Amino acid sequence: MTTGHLARFSLLALGAGLLAGCAVSGPGQLRVHEATLYGAGAQRIVWVYGDLGSGSSSSLKLGQDTVTLRAQVSDPLATPGSLSVDGKAAYVGRIDNAAVRLTLGQDGAGRFTVTPLAGNRVQAVYHTDGARWQKLSATSGLATGGAVSGLRGAGQLTDAEADALTRALSGQGPLAVAVLDEASAPDARIAAEPRPQEQRRTALYVLSSSQIVRTSTPAPANGGQTMNSGTVRLGEVARGTNASAESPSVIVARSAGEVRSLYAVAYGRQGGTPALPGLAPGEALVGVFIGQRSTGGYGVRATGAGVQGNTLNLRVELTAPGAGSITTQALTSPWVIVRVGGTFSSVNVTDQSGRPFPQ
Repeated sequence: MTTGHLARFSLLALGAGLLAGCAVSGPGQLRVHEATLYGAGAQRIVWVYGDLGSGSSSSLKLGQDTVTLRAQVSDPLATPGSLSVDGKAAYVGRIDNAAVRLTLGQDGAGRFTVTPLAGNRVQAVYHTDGARWQKLSATSGLATGGAVSGLRGAGQLTDAEADALTRALSGQGPLAVAVLDEASAPDARIAAEPRPQEQRRTALYVLSSSQIVRTSTPAPANGGQTMNSGTVRLGEVARGTNASAESPSVIVARSAGEVRSLYAVAYGRQGGTPALPGLAPGEALVGVFIGQRSTGGYGVRATGAGVQGNTLNLRVELTAPGAGSITTQALTSPWVIVRVGGTFSSVNVTDQSGRPFPQ
């Protein structure tokens, strides 16, 4: 064999050795569980389970990405028995499919109208106001909601995976989650190499607050929750996440015309406006708008009020998405409207830390 042939053979052997060293091995008893969030979710979340044996790490190919698996980390998405993926609790990838799968309407009495679009089979629909979760009684037509423990029972999610998604999606204001039949999902399960012993996939369609159509029903005469704060009676009338306000602002309404203008801002990016509340003598509505945000997870609520001189001092609590939260990928503009009594000519708003609210 010539020297040239020997050199070529050595290079080929070296290349084969390098390729063999790069092959993914995968952990023992490999299981891959996937939640694909379409609509406002726009994410693919994959939990990986398996046994690392005596080693501290392993490798796996998910889609086009080769990832490193190690012992699980402390993270809101972590589930018992799962492995960390490149230092995170789960593999998270973006998906781009904005096609509408379902429409949802809700009236002031809490009743829903569910309309799946042609070609989409829906197994279940869940709704949350940001804190409490309901499962709807029907997947098409008129439906009512019954209290449930978040997304438990949705698709092929384990209870731990459902709890992790529930935590991640909560606190973003109203939203709905439809469980799609896998045949209705627009793409296939994520490819995994080596082949898992078990592979599950739950396809979900997430509707943000702006996609839930509000139908008009008479509003309660005295608004919603009522709190006494010194000499000022404070009641929350409405709250949402999709105002037309782009910047922080505070709006006071003392007449029917001003109430109409206030509600036009609050419901400016939603499909319907509820009946306007009336005002008793000496009452006013105050709307607090925190301005536009790039994702869900933000919110505002009133916690107390008092009058000093001619100034109404209104205290609010502002919330923001925590680390690791799964936020709806849509522009939001959170707001709250409260009813107050008393005489005042100006409004001073502070947050839970005592910082002045920009207005």
